[in-house]
Amino acid sequence: MKQNRNDVPMQQQWLGQVMNAEQAILDGQMPPMEQLLAIPAEIRMKSPLLLRVECEIGLLHGQLAGSKKRLEAALRGFAAQADESSMLTMMAMLGLLYIQVGDKHESKPFLSQLEQEWKRNPENCSGFVPWALARAAANAEELAVRMEEARGLLMAAAERFREEGRPLWTGFVLLDGLIFDPRNRSHPDWTFWMNWLKRRTEEDALTGDVVRVLTSADLNESLCDRLPVRYAYLAKAVLLKKAAERLPEELADDIESGIYAAAAAVKRQLKEGRLDDAAEGLRQLERQRQIVSTPAIEQLAAELRAAGITGKHPESPLIVSPRWRVKLFGGIAFNKEDGQYAEPVWRRRKAGELFVYLLLQQGYKSNKEQVIERVFGEGDHAKRSNQLYVTLHDLRSALKEAGLHEDAVFAKRGVIAISEQAVDSVDVETFLTLSRVGDQLWTDDREEAVRLFEKAIPLYGVLATELPYAEWLERVREQLMDRQTGMLRRLAAYYGELNDDAREEQRLSDWIALRPEQEEAYEAMIRLCLRSLRRVEAIGWYRRLERICKEELGIEPREEVKRLLWS
Repeated sequence: MKQNRNDVPMQQQWLGQVMNAEQAILDGQMPPMEQLLAIPAEIRMKSPLLLRVECEIGLLHGQLAGSKKRLEAALRGFAAQADESSMLTMMAMLGLLYIQVGDKHESKPFLSQLEQEWKRNPENCSGFVPWALARAAANAEELAVRMEEARGLLMAAAERFREEGRPLWTGFVLLDGLIFDPRNRSHPDWTFWMNWLKRRTEEDALTGDVVRVLTSADLNESLCDRLPVRYAYLAKAVLLKKAAERLPEELADDIESGIYAAAAAVKRQLKEGRLDDAAEGLRQLERQRQIVSTPAIEQLAAELRAAGITGKHPESPLIVSPRWRVKLFGGIAFNKEDGQYAEPVWRRRKAGELFVYLLLQQGYKSNKEQVIERVFGEGDHAKRSNQLYVTLHDLRSALKEAGLHEDAVFAKRGVIAISEQAVDSVDVETFLTLSRVGDQLWTDDREEAVRLFEKAIPLYGVLATELPYAEWLERVREQLMDRQTGMLRRLAAYYGELNDDAREEQRLSDWIALRPEQEEAYEAMIRLCLRSLRRVEAIGWYRRLERICKEELGIEPREEVKRLLWS
């Protein structure tokens, strides 16, 4: 069949529109969706750039199903062009989409590659890459371990979008940061970002809408309703605390929005005195929270638990209210948000050991055989197994007396565990979180790493001081001391580079107090004193080192250290 001659000019006209739209995109503008949809699909689908914009608009407006197909098509198109940066952006957007619907399995390969690329070559990554990694980090099983990392990545995404000259996405990732945790408004760069965005509100009406939500001193539902449906709903739910029970149709598969809708239903049921329904609703919310979570969601869940919901029927769940904050450094103790404080009394030393061991494991749980091997040592297996269950009974009794429900510790299908619902935080876990994330950021973002180290260091103390020697416990104590030492060493060097003598001296003093046998710390302190023209103090530190070396190590200080003073 011959092609209609009138079709050729029309195709050329459409191709001209495609080229104009692509140029606008390359110039940092987002063409209106109506303009894109006017181009026939068979022509539009051949342009990865147009597909990318469609995907961005689809993500903003919660059009998950259609966006997935377009993202996959755009990814194939950029792959054919060998455009690695755009491929990473499409993968990140796919990752964000999968996270919204709670599909961790599908997102895992994308996110694994994105994490490698972000660490290896961040300059090649758009703001969507750290954004996807932030949301994935917050939804990891070790939630407390990675929440600080998620906050840092969200702010990195905002800065990357700003560097790219994309105010619309800078605004939306900052709004997502507030939905993630309203405390992100206190970030030191927040005012800078807001001023930068305000100067660009005329470039796009939607940018102006999101900036007004971010900056309004009198935020209301009307301002939120000007946003795309997903952000309108979540902004009202988190920032105004006005979540609707009924989700818009577009958000039916959005797990995060569903959590706020479920919470709204639970609150209504509580007011109506329908405790069984509220307990069932909270159980559903807890299941969703295991898939998607944020600090804002964790706070919401804690508020609902504080209502003390229990069902009338045996099958209704018992909600522990509120959860305990557990202190292990410097001695074992618990406290709640309402001010309650307790210290457990152990009838058997092994009960305390078992408690500490479980709290140090991921998810506060461990395989039964591993517990027997680590906590109860060698010997007859049957005897040690029996000892474990006796110890479990003692542990439950001690925790019950301290105010925790006896079901907080359980043994099920070969797993010994402490219920995560019973624990709000553990100081050792927080310490390790801050330290590990600081280690990861040390190369690329030293200032943020220092901030995290400074938050971690005051938490440190001897682990579970009331428990006597146990081989596994001593190993953990040594590992924690090594981590504290490493942070003090890095901080002292950092402040030395800044010529901040006061802070450098403080961290060196802390280092020496912690590890008085480490000659490296004395050497750094002596160098600092000499640099500050405090020779008498430098000699005093050398004499102290000399005494430690002779009395405890039976050696002399290294000749290099001595030469610092008398060369």
